[in-house]
Amino acid sequence: MANHQDRGFEDVRNALNEYARILVRRWRLALVGLGIVSSVAFWCSQYLPRQYRATTLFERHDDVVLRNLIQSNSPYSFGNLKSTIRLDMTGMRALADAAISIGILPPEAVASGGALTNEEMQALDAVLGRYKLSANLNMIQSSANLDTIQLSCEANHPDVAGKFVVALRDRYISQTCKRITEVLSSTKEFFESQAQRFDEQVAQSNHMLQQQFSEFPGVDPADPNSAGARLEALQMERDRLLQRQNELEAQVTTREQFLVSSPTYVADRIGAEQPAPTAAPPDEFAARTAVLDGAIRKIEQDIADAIMISRMTPEHPKVKTLYRKLAGLRATRQEVLLAAAQQPPPLKENDPAPSGPPSGETYAQWNSQRVRVELELQALRKQLEIAKAGHAEADERLAKFSQLFEQLLEKTSSLRRLQDQLQQDAAMAAVWRQHLGQLSRVLVAEAGERGTKFSLIEQPKEVTRPMAPRVASIFPICSGFGLAAAALLVALAELFDRSFNTVGQVTRVLGIPVLECVESIPTPRERRRRLVSRAIWAPALGLLLLALVTTSSLAYASLAKPGLHRRVIQRLDRALTTVGVPPTNLHDQSR
Repeated sequence: MANHQDRGFEDVRNALNEYARILVRRWRLALVGLGIVSSVAFWCSQYLPRQYRATTLFERHDDVVLRNLIQSNSPYSFGNLKSTIRLDMTGMRALADAAISIGILPPEAVASGGALTNEEMQALDAVLGRYKLSANLNMIQSSANLDTIQLSCEANHPDVAGKFVVALRDRYISQTCKRITEVLSSTKEFFESQAQRFDEQVAQSNHMLQQQFSEFPGVDPADPNSAGARLEALQMERDRLLQRQNELEAQVTTREQFLVSSPTYVADRIGAEQPAPTAAPPDEFAARTAVLDGAIRKIEQDIADAIMISRMTPEHPKVKTLYRKLAGLRATRQEVLLAAAQQPPPLKENDPAPSGPPSGETYAQWNSQRVRVELELQALRKQLEIAKAGHAEADERLAKFSQLFEQLLEKTSSLRRLQDQLQQDAAMAAVWRQHLGQLSRVLVAEAGERGTKFSLIEQPKEVTRPMAPRVASIFPICSGFGLAAAALLVALAELFDRSFNTVGQVTRVLGIPVLECVESIPTPRERRRRLVSRAIWAPALGLLLLALVTTSSLAYASLAKPGLHRRVIQRLDRALTTVGVPPTNLHDQSR
């Protein structure tokens, strides 16, 4: 086993030595294969289509307050805009609009405003295929209120890639702002409809509640204090009418007593049942009556101020005191009127006392006074009838309003239901009005941009270096082609070589051992052959190495230094054109 392992190792060592011997002997041929094939590979790599990438980075900020306001109070939401972000930026419609905006697709090729037709998609695919255009979206950070978006575009032309990514980004921002404005406008219309609906419900509930107090305009059913003040005003009105009725009854009674107690001298013009009139009361009674009337009006005004302005009830001590004063003044006035009615007419200083039938002058005086009193009595009776009717009506209104006031205080089921519905509708209307006010301020102040804002983090840089092919892949591939060609040439040369180059070859072919070997005999012919070989191989290998270095440098410059490569190729094309050789046209590939 040990001998077998040693033998295997010896075979491997012999094989390696043989490979090294062949490579050392044929290194020139290997360099030729490596130089030619690698140079051709490096030169052809410059004609490979380039793929350029342009990238932009921006952020999308959503207003938390406005988003929650709209999302929780309307059927519209910013989440719908966020869920379609990838389609909005990299969809077929977005690609078509961006291609039209940068001028690589004619506008008439995409005439529809909605989804693309088959013909439009074919035209778009042709343009995308011609420029190797593609777009990619990467969400670096995504949350409920903040998105960091990286948008990249690839194309076989750097300017197309840069313009295309900017067009896609600007289109998405403008379309999103437009859609946000539409959402805000739709939400505003929805808020307005909701506020109007609740306002109508408030008006309807208020109308139904006001119908309960339709006969009493100016009364607010939602304010018991105002209803109580109106009740007190009705009570005062009824008391005033009752007082007026009592005053008129007293005046009618006084005049009736005067007619009964007066002399009955005139029977032809007035009936026997109507007595003659008496004289009017003296001036002092009229002055006292005027003073009492002024005091009574003053007390009535004080009572009205206490109830309507100071909000005092009839049971208040001050109001009770004023009522007692008012009753005393009215009683005093009534007594003054009765005393004035019973007072006989005044006599002149030199007139004798009447002692028989009156004279003609006295008869005419008594007759005129009686007629005046009768006319006053008729007017007072009509006023009394009107006062009684007004008092009855006021009493009826007071009774009805008292019943409604009791219902208002007790809050019966129907009234309570109406009031609760009114308060609920008013509260909801106020809430929707508040939402509408907030939304209107946003629309007016910032033209709809508060819902979502965009901030640019990174502009697309000037694209100079292609993303494909790469230097790290081009050099190994081209070098591999050259090494493979060198190995193939060395192997072919060794296979087709029938001469003996080593002692082992002679031994294997002849089957006899070789005692001694002379590698070379330096004859003049052999020395001349070596000199000629060196004179040919040295410049050839130098030129091959120069071509290899030049082509590899150009290949590297075309990928890593496009500007330098473009200038070198332009000078080379001018030189080739000068000598009549077709230009390389590599300056197009560098762009």
